[in-house]
This record gives sequence, structure tokens and C-alpha cells, in this order.
Amino acid sequence: MKKKGLLLCSMMLLFVLAGCGNAEKANNKGTDTNKIDTVMGEIEVPQKPERVVVNWYIGDAFSLDLNVVGYSAWAQETMPFYDKFSTSAKLENWAAEDIMAVEPDLIITYNTADFENFNKIAPVLVIPEGEVTPAERMRMIGKATGKEKEAEALITTFDEKLAAAKAEFQSETYEGKTFSIMEDWGSTGEWSGVAYETGSRGGTLIYDYLGLKMPEKLEELIAKTGENRGTLSYEVAHEYFGDYILWFQQEGKESEYAKSDIWKSIPAVLEGRVAEIPGEYLGLFYYDDIASLTAQLDYAIDAIKKISE
Repeated sequence: MKKKGLLLCSMMLLFVLAGCGNAEKANNKGTDTNKIDTVMGEIEVPQKPERVVVNWYIGDAFSLDLNVVGYSAWAQETMPFYDKFSTSAKLENWAAEDIMAVEPDLIITYNTADFENFNKIAPVLVIPEGEVTPAERMRMIGKATGKEKEAEALITTFDEKLAAAKAEFQSETYEGKTFSIMEDWGSTGEWSGVAYETGSRGGTLIYDYLGLKMPEKLEELIAKTGENRGTLSYEVAHEYFGDYILWFQQEGKESEYAKSDIWKSIPAVLEGRVAEIPGEYLGLFYYDDIASLTAQLDYAIDAIKKISE
């Protein structure tokens, strides 16, 4: 009887162990992992994540066709990946409770604080904004998610278009010319005056990628203040306009400055070298991922060509 009892117990133990093993396999379905070097050290991420949460790098995630189950980002119709936004995936708050509710297996963020806050929910891939180029960031996310080929294909498309655009800007038409990215914020308010941009509103594309020059006086202002964006009073703004102007409109508002006599005296205005960008296109120029930069490049080149003819 003792032998039979021992045999029965052994069989039951085997069944329990087998069941645990099967449960573990079920829980680890698709959890082959990659080790990725990040600013937070080496982290282990799913080789092919199935449920991704992301904030600022939403364009990278959508471009790589990741399954985004939660996002904290602005959606706007002129973004090249707008059709991939899902209202059901929009997070009310970028907080642990909201993120945990969508059961991610990877979190992608720019904020180092998110690592400590969320790494018990899922692996957190942190890429601080500005520390790598958009192409390098795309490669990092591609490597982390098993989408390296897709990332390289997107980068190659952009590089080819960029090379063609650079060649065009080396023509006599643009030799020695300067470019300004400006927007009228009105005569009153905290951000009153004419805003200049060097990073957002296409600044990354115009200055960093295309290598176009900003006016010397604007360069001097940035060197003095250390501010890559800011506002200029209506009285002095005209001194900072370049030979070509990318003039961003505010949606639903007319520019007070563009109605002034001083505006009409600016050489670029007199010579018709102002590319007016409607307010609804702010979304197109909002992010700096490779897909957005590619779409921005197409739009900006077309707009500048039209005012160069």
C-alpha cells in the first residue's frame, strides 16, 4: 500500500509540474527576448513585442507597424500616420494605472523618470529626446522590436529624397540665400510677437538635414541667448527675416503682423518669397520621426519651389 501511495504521489507531482510548465509556456508565449543597451543600462525586451505603449515616439512606432495598445500623444489629420491612431488606445493619463490597464509588453518613452515608474509593468525602452538623431532612434527602436529591416527601408527612402533635395539647393537660385521659419503669435499675450523656430515647425529638417542657412542676425541672437526658439517684437522682427520665409499660419486666426506696413517692406515679402503654411498643417511639422521628416521634406520642397519660380 505504501508503494502504491508513493507511486500515486509521484504521478500527481509529475502532473502538477507538467501543468506548471505548460502554464509558464503559455504565459511566456512570444517572449523570446533581446538585450538592448540604453541610457538606463542593459534591458531585456521581447524580441517581437505584441503590445506597445508609447508617448512622443508615436511616429516611429506607427511607421514600424508596431501594435500600439496605448499612446499619450497628439493626433492631427496632416500627420503621415494619422490613420493609425485609434481613439480606444489613447491614454487618459501617462500614469502607471492607465498603462497597466492595457497590459503592454514594451513601453517606449523619452523620459528617464519613466524607467523607475513603469519598469515593474513592462520593459521600458528610454531614448532621451535630442541625444540621438531621428535615424539613430529609428534604428534603436527597430532593433528592440525585431523591425530592423523595416527601419532601414524607411531611413533609406528619406536619405534618397534628402540627397536629391540637397542637390537642388546647391543650384545658383539658392546660392548664399538664408531661410527663416516664422509665425505670428499676435500683439498681446505671454508669447506675443513674431516667433522664430530652429527645431520645431520643420527646423530640424531645414537647418539640420538640408543644411540651409538662417539669417546671420538670428544666428547671433541664438548664440547670445542660448534659445533655439523665441519671439521677437513687431518692431524688430523684420531684421531677422531671411531671403526665404516659411510663414506658419495659426489655425482660425489671421496674422496681425502680415497686415502691417513693416511686413510689406520686408524684401522676401516684396519679392514673393514667402511660403505660407496653413494652420492645419501644424501636425505635419509636429514630430521629427523619419516618416514625418520625409513628409515634411516633400511638402517644404514643393512649397519653396513654387516661390522660387
